[in-house]
Amino acid sequence: MTQQTLVNPRRRYNAAGPDVMATRRVQIDGAATFQAGQFLRHDSDGLVYTEASNSVDFQYFALENVATAIGNDTTRKIVGVINANDIFEINAFSASVATAVFAETDIGKRYALYVASNICSCDVDDPDNDCFIVVEPSWVESPYIDDSADTYARGYVKVLDSVINVQSS
Repeated sequence: MTQQTLVNPRRRYNAAGPDVMATRRVQIDGAATFQAGQFLRHDSDGLVYTEASNSVDFQYFALENVATAIGNDTTRKIVGVINANDIFEINAFSASVATAVFAETDIGKRYALYVASNICSCDVDDPDNDCFIVVEPSWVESPYIDDSADTYARGYVKVLDSVINVQSS
């Protein structure tokens, strides 16, 4: 058993179509900082913001780091547009590290988004704020890299359709 390092999700593939993530140029909140792989939301004021834990409304995926706040709301960045068939590799998170695992019994279960220090994870303690559906633990596909007993384990998830509440900019 190994404790994996928590890192931001990465898009693995699209389950139903082209394996290229669509992009969009959006205006970001001037006070925002984020890292590549973080989930982002488009708000009614026309700006894109970072997501918080338990959020159930995001549409975008950060493709680059924004390490310091830009200071104005006119800066545009290119972000990935999340599609309902995109599969993401993400770490499991639990308040108890020993239970931060993905098991085969998790396939099909729904869990929440957990965000801390600009890192997004799948909160396996929270089945109430449905955001992701588990497609497969990563150790099934790559047992030589991941182990079923790893903590902060990696797994493959889809973002629920209800979360991708796309708004036009």
